This record gives sequence, structure tokens and C-alpha cells, in this order.
Amino acid sequence: MIHDNMFDLFHEKTSELMRGINKPWIAFKVLAGGAIEPKDGFRFAFENGADFICVGMFDFQIVDDVNTAAQVLSELKNRQRPWYS
Repeated sequence: MIHDNMFDLFHEKTSELMRGINKPWIAFKVLAGGAIEPKDGFRFAFENGADFICVGMFDFQIVDDVNTAAQVLSELKNRQRPWYS
């Protein structure tokens, strides 16, 4: 049964489709409303081709999330899609 709050069931197909699109890609809901840790959600989004991520957070989470994003980007090794930004 499909619900409106499920994760992308076919993320491989989404990544494959986006590899062929030569425009910036903004990934949103990469943390699934808090169900996924920032380091995991950010890494997954960027490794699978996102150029930007749109992440909801509280004010007290900003510093940690920015530092996490910077760390993930500095360690990124498995990205196949070129950057478009």
C-alpha cells in the first residue's frame, strides 16, 4: 500500500533520471521529517546527484547541520552526476 509519507521506493530510478538532466537539482525532504540522520540524508542526496538540499530545521540545529553538510561535501567520493550550480 502506498502512503503519502513513504520514502522514495525507487530512488535508483530517480537518480538515473536526474543524471541525464543538465540543470540544478534541489533535493527536499532528505531527512524524511527527522526519520533520517543529517549525515546520512545529506550524503545520500549529494552522492545521488543533488546539487542543493532543502532541509527544515530548528534554529538550534543550524550550526550542526551546516557543519555536517560541509563535512559530507568534503568527503564526497561516490558522486556520478556532474555539479550544476
